[in-house]
Amino acid sequence: MHHFRESDTIENPLAPARLRRQFDAGWWTDFLAHSEQMSRPCVFADALDAGQARLMRRQVLDILAELGQTHKAKYGYRLWLDGRQVDELDEHFALHPLPHEEVEDWVGRAFGERKFGIILNRGEKFSPGLSQAIALIMEPALKMIGMPTEGILFTVFIGNYDMTPLGIHKDSPGKSVIHFHLGPGPKTMYTWRDDDYVTAPGEKRCNNMNIAPHLPSAAHHAFGAGQLYFMPENMFHLGMQDELSIGIACWFYNRSDHDFACELLHRVREAHLRPSERMLKADRRPVDDIATVESALSLLALPGDGDLRALIRDVYRDLRYSLFSNAGYRNSPVPREDKPEMRPDSRVAAEAPYRMLCRPADEAGRLALYVRGTKIALGNFPGLEAIVDRLNGGGKFAVEDIVAMVDDPLAEKKVRYLLGLLHRYRGIAVTPR
Repeated sequence: MHHFRESDTIENPLAPARLRRQFDAGWWTDFLAHSEQMSRPCVFADALDAGQARLMRRQVLDILAELGQTHKAKYGYRLWLDGRQVDELDEHFALHPLPHEEVEDWVGRAFGERKFGIILNRGEKFSPGLSQAIALIMEPALKMIGMPTEGILFTVFIGNYDMTPLGIHKDSPGKSVIHFHLGPGPKTMYTWRDDDYVTAPGEKRCNNMNIAPHLPSAAHHAFGAGQLYFMPENMFHLGMQDELSIGIACWFYNRSDHDFACELLHRVREAHLRPSERMLKADRRPVDDIATVESALSLLALPGDGDLRALIRDVYRDLRYSLFSNAGYRNSPVPREDKPEMRPDSRVAAEAPYRMLCRPADEAGRLALYVRGTKIALGNFPGLEAIVDRLNGGGKFAVEDIVAMVDDPLAEKKVRYLLGLLHRYRGIAVTPR
């Protein structure tokens, strides 16, 4: 069997320039028209070509290999075998895909003839190439429809099961989805509007495995390798297939204002509530004496005027900077562990389509720098913002040219430290001359 490699083509099938030509504003204009402004399910046959789908399948396998060798059971990895969820994953992770192993070969080695399904949440944290490809594809869409209030995340689905292990179900409220189907086998999605999905008395409505009586009332959408499927939010649905396939479900995350307020309050707690293990005692004060609460309130670092609304607004601004620096992705990538050699003639370049963003930090003299969704507080120095702007503008620059932008006796030390951080959090690539 021939094993596909990027070097097999003159141009990388997922090269930024190619994806930008392929999924331009015109393509997304047609997408919005066909989906009636993202309000009805539909299939888009003119999407990825065979080489792109194959390479993306390989990148998904690389994610599974990384999880199996490094991260183990983190990040919401779920496995079903013959219809039953498997809780202990060590044996499964030990059979992770091998480099350049085709998906059919890996499945045969890892599962034999058994039916299986894998769901991996927060897939955007892994595989820089796959995350970049989807970010480039989605770039014009975000400019046209705006940034989802809580960003974008994607879920990887792999399996040869006959139907989604979750049965007929709805996803979290407010999440619409673009499903990039990578094959090799096809898939069919069944959807129901609420009024069309009529359950019998006592029948489980969500995660309903009794599917046969309901298939006649469903709309169905069949799609194959390289095709895209869109589904609006809040729809009952069920995926079915007869063959092995891989799909990436890219979610636009918008929720109710109440749910969003809860998320922002959670972020306030995470960022501004100091930890304490001090145990309270029964309160012996009179009913109107509430002084005991002050010790708990003292843990909350509110602004000087104590305005909680102002703090929530600032938390949302922080979230926006995070999303805009990460092409809309809700989750930051796993940081790099390697430290590249950074000679004066080494070249640095921003990773398209991501943009590093700056704003003043709360502490005087410091700058908040957002790199792929990670917020870094740095001591500000003349030239720092100019460096970020230059990198964001595109192109490759020698380290010595970046150092020359800073008029400071410690310029080289400061620039190398800055570039090291940008590389660690995947905002830039560093290459030899």
